[in-house]
Amino acid sequence: MDVLGRGLAPGELAMRLKDLVQDDHLALKVLTGHDLLDRRVRGVATTDLPDPSRFVKPGELVLTELTWHTGADSAKEFVDRLGDVAALVCGTALKVPPTDLIDVCAHAGLPLLTLPVDVPFSRLTEHVLRALITELGSNPRRPYGGRRRLASTLVDGGSLTKLVDTVAGELDVPCWVMSATGRVIVGSQPLNEDSRARLAHTFLTARFLPGMVDGLSVFPISKGVPHRIANWFLAYRGEDVQGDSEDVIVELAALVALERSRMEAAHRIERRVLDQLLQLLESGDADLPGLVSRLHTLHVETEHGLLVVALTAGGPEVSVAVLDELLRPLAPGIVTASHAPVSWGSAGTGGSGPGSPGTRGPGASGSGVTGSGAAASGYAGSAGEAVALVPLAGNSAAELAEHLVRGARILEAGLGEERISLGVSSVTTGPAGLNGLIEEARHARSLASLGTGKVSVVTGDDVSSHRTLLAAIPDPLRRSFRSRLLGRLEAYDATNQTELLETLETFLEESGSWAATADRLHVHVNTLRYRLKRIEELTGRSLNSWDERVDFLLALRMR
Repeated sequence: MDVLGRGLAPGELAMRLKDLVQDDHLALKVLTGHDLLDRRVRGVATTDLPDPSRFVKPGELVLTELTWHTGADSAKEFVDRLGDVAALVCGTALKVPPTDLIDVCAHAGLPLLTLPVDVPFSRLTEHVLRALITELGSNPRRPYGGRRRLASTLVDGGSLTKLVDTVAGELDVPCWVMSATGRVIVGSQPLNEDSRARLAHTFLTARFLPGMVDGLSVFPISKGVPHRIANWFLAYRGEDVQGDSEDVIVELAALVALERSRMEAAHRIERRVLDQLLQLLESGDADLPGLVSRLHTLHVETEHGLLVVALTAGGPEVSVAVLDELLRPLAPGIVTASHAPVSWGSAGTGGSGPGSPGTRGPGASGSGVTGSGAAASGYAGSAGEAVALVPLAGNSAAELAEHLVRGARILEAGLGEERISLGVSSVTTGPAGLNGLIEEARHARSLASLGTGKVSVVTGDDVSSHRTLLAAIPDPLRRSFRSRLLGRLEAYDATNQTELLETLETFLEESGSWAATADRLHVHVNTLRYRLKRIEELTGRSLNSWDERVDFLLALRMR
């Protein structure tokens, strides 16, 4: 992210690639572009999206874990979309840079560097940030003073809370960093539930941002995220922020996005463990000790109950961001894997650029559902599906499902053409059946996608119901089945003003009891007997047959 170099003249206030390569603490290795190390670095960005063009700017150092790489074609497309960046830096936590990427970078004249596995991206990011701050510090012009102070707050070990408090104190206005669900990540003072809801709704629905509601301005953290529901935003008393103070807000948004990206980088090792766990489960080679060990590493406990949640909300990076956000109040330590098991679809993207998922914030959500366990989530499926392993931590499965739907309903206002489909598995208290739970949640999510609303959820209990199976049948086939069994009854009732269809449904609901059916319909048993005989004559089916009754029941449910 070009946090400190925005608006600078070419070559001004920027370090060179060779300065980074010569630093022994970074241990960068140059694979291509040895003659291009005089290039200046104007910022830093981290991304694992197949199309990084929305998240990078000219002169930036681009950091990637290569989770987008699927072959030579993907390497060429990724490099082509980088534009005029300073260099590409690959981490080796997941894989060694492939030969095709090295060849593409060499042909494109793009320096390609690697970081050793024991050097996190955050160290390189902080190094670049410190260097740019130092250069800004030598320039006495006032416009950079505020930037230097804010950036120094993060570099010197400050938190988002300290950063927001610094801005709130400097501008003398209350300020909050919030998610699209209205959750307060950090804030300079408390914010009531109604205000949070209105701010979130304004952020999700405003045609143009910044927006305003109740005297508070709504400012997006990053304009490059794939969907607004995956973004964070700033809320502050806009009427008191004018002139140079507006630049401070812009800089705050940029630094919050940078910190979100840096916090995301801190979870790479955990995401790798989760990714290995999902692949192990999918392969069928998982042994119980190995499974328990990986769950322990992820801080995922099963003894108090564990279930699996699957979700789609557009592309994979959006799905994971949304699932992370919905689970955040229940499991603050949620982990996001960077790609999926092979048989579940092509590899997902890490989405670790600005506004990416997987970060952790200290704020409260205002939800009545609480929990302290960690959850682990990752990409699964070619349709952009995200999967999470969620310890109940004192909540029931029904409470968790209700919480997820409540959060999804808030995001509904900003979905546009997208939908949120949720699948929630049944509960296990041991790791042995985890693979079955994952499949159950994914199947439930697939069934939920057949719904008609913007937000749809199917639970493990629903999966065992015939109603869910019926939902999986294509509409034309359902209509045909119903028409063949009930069409004559519907036509007869319409022509003769009778109630044969209602009589049939009541008879089946009362398990074939003549007395209970007659009592419920307020008719004599002889009248009921006549109606049932007429139903058999019109349909050619016998109500004494159990199979025929099942067919009638299913047809009645196909509406």
